Amino acid sequence: MATSTVFTPSQCPPRPKKLFDNLSREHGFERVTGQGEVPQHLRGTLYRNGVGIMEQFGRRYDHLFEADGAVSAFRFSDDGLYTAARVVQSAGLVEERAAGRHLGSFAASWLTRLSRMHRGGRKNTANTHVVSWQDRLFALMEGGKPTEIDPESLHTIGESDLGGIVSGAFSAHPHRVASRNTLYNFGLSYGRETKLHIFALPDRGAPSELCQIPLAHPVLLHDFVVTDKHLVFFICPLKIRLWRMLLALRSFDQNFRWAPELGTEVIVVPIDAPHKLRRFRTEAFHVFHFAGAYEDGDEIVVDYVRYADGNLLGALKDGSGLSWEQSKAPPPGHLHRARIQPNTGSFHSEPRCNVGCEFPRIPASIEGSRFGDIWMQSERYIDGFLRSQISRIDEAGALRHHLLDSGQLCSEPVLVEDPSRPGKVLSLLTVVFDSYKESSSLLVLNPESLLVEARFELPQVVPLSFHGSWVPGSASS
Repeated sequence: MATSTVFTPSQCPPRPKKLFDNLSREHGFERVTGQGEVPQHLRGTLYRNGVGIMEQFGRRYDHLFEADGAVSAFRFSDDGLYTAARVVQSAGLVEERAAGRHLGSFAASWLTRLSRMHRGGRKNTANTHVVSWQDRLFALMEGGKPTEIDPESLHTIGESDLGGIVSGAFSAHPHRVASRNTLYNFGLSYGRETKLHIFALPDRGAPSELCQIPLAHPVLLHDFVVTDKHLVFFICPLKIRLWRMLLALRSFDQNFRWAPELGTEVIVVPIDAPHKLRRFRTEAFHVFHFAGAYEDGDEIVVDYVRYADGNLLGALKDGSGLSWEQSKAPPPGHLHRARIQPNTGSFHSEPRCNVGCEFPRIPASIEGSRFGDIWMQSERYIDGFLRSQISRIDEAGALRHHLLDSGQLCSEPVLVEDPSRPGKVLSLLTVVFDSYKESSSLLVLNPESLLVEARFELPQVVPLSFHGSWVPGSASS
């Protein structure tokens, strides 16, 4: 089913307030009707994670990253689509609800924040990503351990240390090297010395910690990228202001400082010999998300979304300041391609297109090896107002877009792949919020043409979600 609506805005769309509100209703799987033809191959579950609770006890969180997480599920079966949504019942949230006040976040009173900062007790919000590993489902955020979720009921099982290997943080962005049948991830620990901990989670067998790498400064590190042979980290100079953190001063984003004089450190870790890592510094830039990477002779090719600085963290705030007007928008990120020569410390990066974008995705089945197309959320401005779109860029740099109507915002595109053909994408899934209707819908897009094949109007608004995963039917039924 293709949409042909062409809308030229004459005024600013309504503020998307409900996108940044609490999840209005928790529920198990309920059937949803839609329009269009659902492809026969679409059998499985899309899990997404993001904002669940943005305000409680009469106080709103200062920043979207502080929200208590909520996992939403969209299950395609032979008789249609079923959806479910539940707030992650972390130990910290349960404790707060029992006490009737904020305890483990920057929304708590200063004395409570200060006490928690020095004796532990910070809340694991589990609000950023949701990932399947060994038929188990985990909600992730980079400041805590993975939180296990029941994939059928979405009820919270609880934090896991994965057999004792995770003692502190576990990033929200694990990446699987398909050729090794292993998922890799990292976590940061802070103290007298900041350390980067690297973990390996095989498809079968017990997980392990590969190594620990000391860092020069306490920083915010959100993502990394993998090849068949290496793990690559860009340590951008978004430093934690330790004095503010130790004093537990508000707000969340004010505890970080952009320090361009430090440059960005590139760390390349050989998977088979992590002690032989290479590290060097290049010019300062910031990155939240990577698309993918691969080996090209002596070089490592990395595609990523690059920002000039770390100011987007502060611009996000609690979402209430989001503007549709181009004149008020922060500078966007752009897709870049870096070529790295680890042995010589050479780093060269160039933009691949001039479209502002985020949340780039490549097929998970070929992650770590050479890839072609990248799908991403992107933006366009028409008559000075933001228009959201899903875009695809091929290896030659050719772009194709699916432009949404005025007042609509799409989420990260999640790829549905052919399990028998590595790298073959069959469908794209994205959740769209409409600020005029104050409603959410799920779109099924053709990955080549980007035309809408099916649309499902959802029974309630899905608050802002950051990342999601597709779990095929055989693993989710």
